Amino acid sequence: MARELLRKPILENYLIVSLISEIKDGDFSLTQNSKKDLQENRAKLSSCEWNWLSQEHGTEIIWLNSDEESSGLKGDALVTASDGKVIAVSVADCLPVLLICESGIIALIHLGWRGVKKGLLDLTIERIKEKSLEPISAVLGPSIGRCCYEFGEEELLAFVEIFGEGAEGTTTTGRPSLDLKYCVKNVLRNAGIYVEYEDDVCTSCDPRHWSYRQNSTEKRQVMIAWKQEGG
Repeated sequence: MARELLRKPILENYLIVSLISEIKDGDFSLTQNSKKDLQENRAKLSSCEWNWLSQEHGTEIIWLNSDEESSGLKGDALVTASDGKVIAVSVADCLPVLLICESGIIALIHLGWRGVKKGLLDLTIERIKEKSLEPISAVLGPSIGRCCYEFGEEELLAFVEIFGEGAEGTTTTGRPSLDLKYCVKNVLRNAGIYVEYEDDVCTSCDPRHWSYRQNSTEKRQVMIAWKQEGG
């Protein structure tokens, strides 16, 4: 069942909560046939207002004010300072990252190799810092690991040039692989952002999660986060 990744008191009377779903919680893909099933699965995790994106593997960042909602807007990062809003990204190997600013801003980011290479994480950090200079911390959800993420050698060179030699790994079968989390942690470290929690699960190895690389599934798990009163 859904795992709680973080429960963090913030400001004087607020709480940040983040969950990651598992296969037993059902499918959270937007392409599934039954939207009723999707709504029911969402309600099991949170009864608050859900906000999600179309997830284009790009660099679009959506900021939500208290009177705004996102029901599939084009983008790969959701940011808000409002309480009572669930922000969500669906994944099946890509890395979901939650950023928490001590001022009360939260951001949830969908990071595949394209988004990492294009600098989506850096851009989201900059967007938060435009609003607040308070410290930022991060939560890393489950994603495909270097043990399984086979990657072409030529493509890997670009990541090594940007993020360092640690970006290149080796799969359990001895093939070159991309260490997606290493690249993300490299960006966070350079930005002075502390990782509060890192889920060390590989979605391709762990039977609790969907994995596109493993069997080309269209089904997805979801990472969500929200801010609520009562911290």
